[in-house]
Amino acid sequence: MRARDKFIVVALIALFVVVSGAAIAIDRAETKTIVPAYGGTYVEGVTSAAQYLNPVLAATPVDDDVVRLVFSGLTRFRSDGSIEGDLAQSFSTSEDGKVWAFHIRDDATWQDGKPVISDDVVYTVALLQDKAYVGPYSDAFRGVKVERVDDRVVRFTLPDAYGPFAASTTVPLLPSHLLAKVDYTGLPRVAFNQHPVGSGPFRVIEADARQTILGRNDSFYRTLPDRTRPYLDRLVLRSYPDTSEALTALGRGEIDGVGGLSTGDAERARGLKNVNLFSFGTNDFTALFLNVRPDKAMFRDRAVRQAIATAIDRGRVLQVAADGRGAVADEFVPQSSWAYIRDITRYTRSYDDAKALLDAADWKDHDGDGVRDRGGVKLSFAITTSNEPARVAAALQISDDLAAIGIRVELKAMPFTELIENAVPDRTYDALLIGVNVSGDPDPYSFFHSSEVKDPGRNFSGYFTFTMDRSLEAARRTTDQTKRRELYTIRASACGTPRTGM
Repeated sequence: MRARDKFIVVALIALFVVVSGAAIAIDRAETKTIVPAYGGTYVEGVTSAAQYLNPVLAATPVDDDVVRLVFSGLTRFRSDGSIEGDLAQSFSTSEDGKVWAFHIRDDATWQDGKPVISDDVVYTVALLQDKAYVGPYSDAFRGVKVERVDDRVVRFTLPDAYGPFAASTTVPLLPSHLLAKVDYTGLPRVAFNQHPVGSGPFRVIEADARQTILGRNDSFYRTLPDRTRPYLDRLVLRSYPDTSEALTALGRGEIDGVGGLSTGDAERARGLKNVNLFSFGTNDFTALFLNVRPDKAMFRDRAVRQAIATAIDRGRVLQVAADGRGAVADEFVPQSSWAYIRDITRYTRSYDDAKALLDAADWKDHDGDGVRDRGGVKLSFAITTSNEPARVAAALQISDDLAAIGIRVELKAMPFTELIENAVPDRTYDALLIGVNVSGDPDPYSFFHSSEVKDPGRNFSGYFTFTMDRSLEAARRTTDQTKRRELYTIRASACGTPRTGM
């Protein structure tokens, strides 16, 4: 059971970590003030269209955006990744961590005026537990029993204690009074998917292949009676075949903004008149995972891992792969997260230090061919990654850095689908360069626990220790954030100081 596990591993096992930056171009408004005002319509150019405006079926980026604005869950994430009530006024857990109770707000209503009740939770979870469902929430409620206590109270019973469970309840809910007779197999065929009724701050006014129009929900529970309401009256997501056409529309003043720009698109946007370009951080990481499984003896040498970590110029990698949009990271969670660990081992690039580490371990160029060796084994390996330009650029820079200290690196680039369907599950790569999005509760269990070494587990490096296993298991058994951070610190320390006994 995982609450949409999406994490990243770092330090010696994941030696190269970059937090990506995203760019958005906004038509410059001719205004004298920077104080936001209520009202108005914002039109954004997008490169997909609405297909299923339903949190269980969402299939396109527009679907995902609309779902988060039109629907809401029992809980939601704060900016630091911690959980607070959304539809739920409060929630609690039993002493053993297996039973969770959520109390739904009395003022929570659907956009048709009907109250949000526990039946809506039971119905939504049943859809996500259907054997045919394979979406992003497929693991969130696996093995979990959900039951209606009364109209406003719902109870979850877990097979085992799971501290991060509250993150699972951020899943947007569906109205049972409109859909109760529809099972998962019938859900794709209902008109609700184009004309949804949600409980969020915006409602769908119109949705077709050309555009999706949202209007402010004036009965939204978090804005009543005197709380802040959304500033916009309307939000329009207008579809274009590609980003180039969307930017053309922006330049003509037909739309107000375009998001998710590549480096090249951002440069084009920068040249448009009356357009401002904004960059903002995302929780997207890229990491190089060294495979330390028994058949990869070279990487089981602590000196080799330390030397690689010390030789790679991650700042330069960021520059060539993402035009510098992002930041070098030393942990698998964003600095804004409550679980971010500041006191961990950090590595500063130094060719001299890297060479000294290898020399001390007798990894030397004994035969004079420019590649270090020991006992007849060459210090040479391949980086497996996708053939996306940014990934290839990153891998080539890493190769150059390691060549400078006598390590030969080969690049194995392939289509992303082949990487995910074949190379990653196979686990026979030497090193894996891959991107991971961090969202939700920062439970790193699937990336570090020994039970996750084989596919479909996410322990890509195959690295684990008894201490790490115990700390990760203990962190899952408590809901106390302070205790969880302490336990995650144990895990981070074990990774930050590379070990040979793996």
